[in-house]
Amino acid sequence: MQDRERVAVLLFNLGGPETLDDVEPFLVNLFSDPDIMDLPPVIGRFLPRLIAKSRAPKSRTYYEAIGGGSPLRSITEDQVRLLGARLTGSDPERDFRVFLAMRYAPPRLSEIRDSLRAFNPQRLVLLPLYPQRSTTTTRSSFREFKESLYEELALPPKSLHVVPAWPDYSPYIAALGETVLKGILALPPNDHPVDILFSAHGIPESRIRKGDPYQKDTERSVAAVGEWLEKEGTGRKMRFHLSYQSRVGPLKWLGPETKKTIGDLAMRHRCVNLVLVPVSFVSDHQETLYEMDITYRDLARASRILHFERAPALNIQESFIAALASLTKDALENRIPVGAPCSCRCGLCPE
Repeated sequence: MQDRERVAVLLFNLGGPETLDDVEPFLVNLFSDPDIMDLPPVIGRFLPRLIAKSRAPKSRTYYEAIGGGSPLRSITEDQVRLLGARLTGSDPERDFRVFLAMRYAPPRLSEIRDSLRAFNPQRLVLLPLYPQRSTTTTRSSFREFKESLYEELALPPKSLHVVPAWPDYSPYIAALGETVLKGILALPPNDHPVDILFSAHGIPESRIRKGDPYQKDTERSVAAVGEWLEKEGTGRKMRFHLSYQSRVGPLKWLGPETKKTIGDLAMRHRCVNLVLVPVSFVSDHQETLYEMDITYRDLARASRILHFERAPALNIQESFIAALASLTKDALENRIPVGAPCSCRCGLCPE
């Protein structure tokens, strides 16, 4: 019997502090990333630690409010396990193994190097858990992979399969649409429209001007989910909105801000049924569990929003795991949803 082809699937995510003691080291790693903070070498040696030290106390209060740490690693490890189980046995000619590399928290790429090399894959699929591509996420993860591991694996170019973005990939859109439907169904029935507010993680506008495709990718996701919901039918009139959250620092960020949009909706309409959708987050973490579930829920209550629901994150939803498996197989067949043109120059994304 011929040996099966060994296929490694490498999932990328940013990670998060699992305990309060992990908060400052996580922030140091975050602010040391040149794709986040483009600093001159001299400043870059000490400024990230100063920023992390000053921000850590406030950040710890956020994690205290959601149980003392981020659940992102646990959720993502479940995604790895379920994706591996789904791929195993789906192709009798291939032996699949799924690996996880976090960018700013364990398990880092350096920690999985030995196990990935020991598996000795004949094909490798790079699958970032960022549906919408950005220099701050996708390029950062791909750059680290290329600089630290790519040459060691010595894979022929045709054996590396890169999924750069999947903003309107139909299985993903259907899975995300299901979460929005859950939010809509949780609303009490009434005659008022449902305002569906997609909230994405913001980035500075300057990055968009330099060619970052994140905004266009995000808009594509929102439009595709809107079309999916209209086609599926919800029995409710729907209005769709896009906003951005998690703004930090003095730079001008993509807008409108989520908190401003919630306030504007309350002022513009007498009775608002609001469903808040985490569109750029595939797993629960601080931005969903604290910023959305606590901060924005309190804001909605103070703004006299009639009803507020937060659509659940995709997490380990069966249709989402199926979408990841479908992405993997499409990548192996070179049916890659490239998305918007990218100028990230990571050397891995298809042009």
